[in-house]
Amino acid sequence: MSQVVVTGLGIIVPGSIGKQELWSNMSQGKVFTGKAENLNCGNLRVQIVGEVKNFNKEDYLQDQNSVKIQNLGRAESLALAAIKMAIEDSRLDPSKEEDISLAAGMTMTNLMKIENQETKIRDILSRRNEQDIREIEQIAPVSILSLMCRYFNLKMPIPRIFTNACAASNYAIAWGYEKIKKGISKIAIVGGVEALSLVALMGFNRLLSLTPDVCRPFSKNRKGLVVSEGSVFLILEEKERAQKRGAHIYGEVKGYGLGVDAYHITAPRADAAGAITSIKDALKMANLKPNEIDYVSAHGTGTALNDKTEVVALKTIFGENVPPTSSVKSMIGHTLGVAGAVGAACSLLMLENNEIIPTANFEQKDENCNIDCVPNKSRKMKLKNIISNAFAFGGNNSCIVFSKAEEA
Repeated sequence: MSQVVVTGLGIIVPGSIGKQELWSNMSQGKVFTGKAENLNCGNLRVQIVGEVKNFNKEDYLQDQNSVKIQNLGRAESLALAAIKMAIEDSRLDPSKEEDISLAAGMTMTNLMKIENQETKIRDILSRRNEQDIREIEQIAPVSILSLMCRYFNLKMPIPRIFTNACAASNYAIAWGYEKIKKGISKIAIVGGVEALSLVALMGFNRLLSLTPDVCRPFSKNRKGLVVSEGSVFLILEEKERAQKRGAHIYGEVKGYGLGVDAYHITAPRADAAGAITSIKDALKMANLKPNEIDYVSAHGTGTALNDKTEVVALKTIFGENVPPTSSVKSMIGHTLGVAGAVGAACSLLMLENNEIIPTANFEQKDENCNIDCVPNKSRKMKLKNIISNAFAFGGNNSCIVFSKAEEA
């Protein structure tokens, strides 16, 4: 069967726009979270977020294929810009391709546009003015997916939306991988997008899941996660085709494991059964043994329960030989539906650079998280195989294996 490789990366996250900036910042352990500046948080207890700053959609996008940039919401702008970046990085012209698979993970979409505007929404719906209703339509995931197809003039695309919370973009990557493996598509555009939303921030405040300062995954004094935003998309391609056209290959998608244990609406199973199964399935599909994994890109949210449970899963799989494990969320926060794609992009850049990024803000060892979490400083090491975890509410568990692509 076909091998699936990654030939393009489009990255927009707090502190970094583009792969070079992301790698420079993450490898140095720089933190880009802080008090919200562009979101009116009112009197919310915790107002620490990860914001994409200095992003002007006009600098990255222009009107085309009947899409007017001035009408785009925050999520749409981030997604289109990241996809455009990935396409340019891959040196593909999607308008000349057919049967492109397109999958996006998302949760909040453009909710920021209508928050605290109940009266306005009722007025819009009563008037049924086409332009006004467009504002309502923008919050629907299908609207964003349709816009992607139209903006890039995709011919006969095969689209799919994943809204299963923080595992969504890992599911999108796995779906695109399957489309190429089965010969349905030669190219897949996969990833996710999130725009900061007061709904999300309020929800996590109510769950008491937020840190009042910084995210400290695996540290004993960790206090919670940071809600964040961004968009990351990958171009997946059949390997032989990519090689023939001389494409740059970041790495290979070797396998994945997906599953829903449906244990609890928010809490993970204490025995980590769902996470364990997803990792085992990913290794089996990749035909790899646990001792062949060099590094783990952790879900690592910084909450007491999630980090502890993830360590249970890792120790069940690897025993006392858990590979070095770190969390990018310590630096940019939790991008929700984009988290899997962020982990994927970082994993591929680590494979290229033979260097692993640190877990920033680490202060105290925790007996319940007794692993090498690469505290505070990046580390040079030879890398061949990486697993990237993304776990979500509702028991949605996912793991993807990325490997250094062989030349032949």
